Amino acid sequence: MILVLGGNGFIGYNLVKRFAQREKIRIFDRAWKHGIENENIELMTGNFQQIDFEEMLEKVDTVFHFISSSTPFDGTDTLLADIEENLLPTVRLLDAMRKKEVKKIFFISSGGTIYGECIEPAKETDKVSPECVYAAQKAWIETCLHLYEKYDGIQGYILRIGNPYGLEINKKKRQGIIPIFTEKIIKGEPIEIWGTGENRRDYIYIDEVIDAIEAVYSYQGAHRVFNVGTGSSYSTREIIEQIESVVGKRAQIVYGEKRKCDLQESHLDVSLIYRECGWKSELAVRKGIEMYIKKLKEQQAGFEI
Repeated sequence: MILVLGGNGFIGYNLVKRFAQREKIRIFDRAWKHGIENENIELMTGNFQQIDFEEMLEKVDTVFHFISSSTPFDGTDTLLADIEENLLPTVRLLDAMRKKEVKKIFFISSGGTIYGECIEPAKETDKVSPECVYAAQKAWIETCLHLYEKYDGIQGYILRIGNPYGLEINKKKRQGIIPIFTEKIIKGEPIEIWGTGENRRDYIYIDEVIDAIEAVYSYQGAHRVFNVGTGSSYSTREIIEQIESVVGKRAQIVYGEKRKCDLQESHLDVSLIYRECGWKSELAVRKGIEMYIKKLKEQQAGFEI
C-alpha cells in the first residue's frame, strides 16, 4: 500500500487520481474535500504534528510526502513554525518508518528555491543555497532523508520540482502565477508584480509533474535526487505576454517592491531524470496555458474570455 501525505493538495490529489487506478492508497491530510469513489482509496485525516505515524504506516510499503505548511516569504518570522510544522513531524515519520521497516519514501522538494541564484542551469550535484525559510526546511528534510538511508536503509527519493501550475481542484484557489495571472487578465483585474518582472523560473504543467513522479517511482537505479522541470526558463514578463497572446487581452500590471526571497534566476538542468528514468517534458508553456484555459472553461459554467 502507498501512503500519500498531503493527498488533498495540488500535487498530491493529482497523483492520487493517477495512482489509484492501479494501486492501494491510504491518504492523509488535515481535511478531504473530494468524494471517495475508488475502492483503492482509504482516508485518514488529522494534524501532521500529532499523528501516530506507526499506526498510519500499518501495511504501507511506500510513502509520498507532499505536506508543506509554508511558502517562500521574506524574513525569519516563520522559522520556528516551519521547524515545528514540517521538519520535526517528518523526522518522527522517518523514525516510525525505521521501526515499521517501511523502506521507501518520495519527497517533494523545491527546484525553484533550493539552489539559490542559478547563473547556469542547476544540477542535482550542485551545492544547495536556500535563501528563504521555505527553501531551508526543504534542504533540512533532504539531509534527514540522506541520514536515514545511510544508517537505516530507507530509500529517500527527492524530486526538486520547478514551478508547477494547473487547475486546482478547489475552485477558490489557484496554483502558481500562470493560473492566477490568467484569470486576472481575463477578468480585467490588476496583476501585482514584486520587482521588475525580469526574474526567471522553470514552469511545468501538473500533468507532466505526475508523469515525472511516476517515472521516478518505477526507477531502480542508485540516484536519489532528481530535478523536475522543462529545462527552459521564462521571466514573469514573458509569462504575462504569453497569457496575453492566448487570451487576446492586455494585463493591467502594478509593480511593487522586490522581495528578498525572490530569486532573479532559477533554471534547472533536467538531463539526469531523462538519462536515468527516461522522462522529459514535452509541453511548451504556451500549450500549457492553452490547456489550463480549456479546463478552466470546462470547470466553470458560464466562464468566458
